[in-house]
Amino acid sequence: MHPTFLFLCIAIFCSERWLTSSLHAAEKPNVVLIYIDDLGYGELGCYGGRDIPTPHIDRLAKEGVRFTASYITNPPCCPSRCALIMGQYGQRFGKYGMSRGLPIPENRPTLARLMSENGYVTGQIGKWDIGSKAQGPLQVGFAEVAQKPPKKNNSKYFCINKSGKTQWLTDYDGDNIVKFIERNKTKPFFLYWSPEAVHSKNDEAPPRLTERTSAKGKRRKLAGAIVSVDDQVGKLLNVLEVHNLRKNTLVIFSSDNGANGGEGGSSAPYRGGKGQGTQQEGWVRVPTIFSMPGKVPKGQEYHELIANFDFYSTISSLCTQSIPEHCDGVDLIPYLNNQEKHKPHEYLFWLNNEPGDAVRRHMIAVRWQDWRLYKKYDKDPWQLFDLKSDPREEQDVSEKNPDIVKQLSDKHAAWVRTLAPLGKIPEKVRSDTRMPSGHGWSFARQGAKK
Repeated sequence: MHPTFLFLCIAIFCSERWLTSSLHAAEKPNVVLIYIDDLGYGELGCYGGRDIPTPHIDRLAKEGVRFTASYITNPPCCPSRCALIMGQYGQRFGKYGMSRGLPIPENRPTLARLMSENGYVTGQIGKWDIGSKAQGPLQVGFAEVAQKPPKKNNSKYFCINKSGKTQWLTDYDGDNIVKFIERNKTKPFFLYWSPEAVHSKNDEAPPRLTERTSAKGKRRKLAGAIVSVDDQVGKLLNVLEVHNLRKNTLVIFSSDNGANGGEGGSSAPYRGGKGQGTQQEGWVRVPTIFSMPGKVPKGQEYHELIANFDFYSTISSLCTQSIPEHCDGVDLIPYLNNQEKHKPHEYLFWLNNEPGDAVRRHMIAVRWQDWRLYKKYDKDPWQLFDLKSDPREEQDVSEKNPDIVKQLSDKHAAWVRTLAPLGKIPEKVRSDTRMPSGHGWSFARQGAKK
């Protein structure tokens, strides 16, 4: 064969291989996972809220699926996020309460690691609160992390941006969402955004936000923070549309636990939430939306039990066509499209009993059909509620339904036998690598900042 002809054949073959790989990369779905801090079930317009305008989040629901029985099995913030990133009950790796500083396991992939190993650019913006001090986002699979800007006069929600101007932190996050997507628009990407909002206290919310709501009293400040979150969802949708990425991007919107009543938060129509009422539905049932036009049904509700560890399994199945063996979750998309007729989960379980955790957080519970069985301590009697007829859990019907109490308590005991022992928080770690500070981004591949 003539050398010139051989060279041309190799060039054509390589060009075709490059084109094919580029097409495959372009066809891979993107994922944006939004995880709000302390957003209650009753706050959003699409969940019945009336005093806080959330048009962009409501649009996600209108163009996707709104879940009505979405649960956090490991509340509050730190355990919730650890279960999310690992795709399983936190008790599988010894997390039975806050246990802040307990390492997440390194013998199974985090969601970020899984996505990175499957060709995705992985980005993280906002709050972390996962694992030990040695397990920052750059250490567990995220390739690009937005640095924490300096705060203004020790403020929680006002920061100093790169130009030296004061900026509302949630707006700053939204600008970084746009920058990340514009930088990676030609590559498959996974972005995890968890704003500090609407975590207490929200008393810094400025009039330009609070005046857009009709909320009253202390709730008005919380409402302003929620409005600012909605604004960033608007930025996200706009940048996806500008770059023709909307139909190829799964957006998941959820909360790490229920509403904070001390801030005027709403869990309506359920009772309880963060702080007071942590035994009730309002602490563990949260708003959740999946939105991906063409892949996820439009404008529908889904009423079966799901949990935040299902997000990992859904994302993994969508993007890698497989689910790691360690996962407790399922791929929810076939259920939403009526391709799977069974329920995602027959039962969901809770076991918050870490000895050193705050007393108010202790909870042992089971969900099955319309029933909720719970008690605070192991020594306590079980209480049973029919959430369909009694969503505020005001009438204990355990004495009238002993068979259901036994069924659910037996299921809970069997689940407990599958769990890991209580994890031990290390006294010392190598170094504090949780979140880089400054302006711009830190990149794992270079170990440098930009």
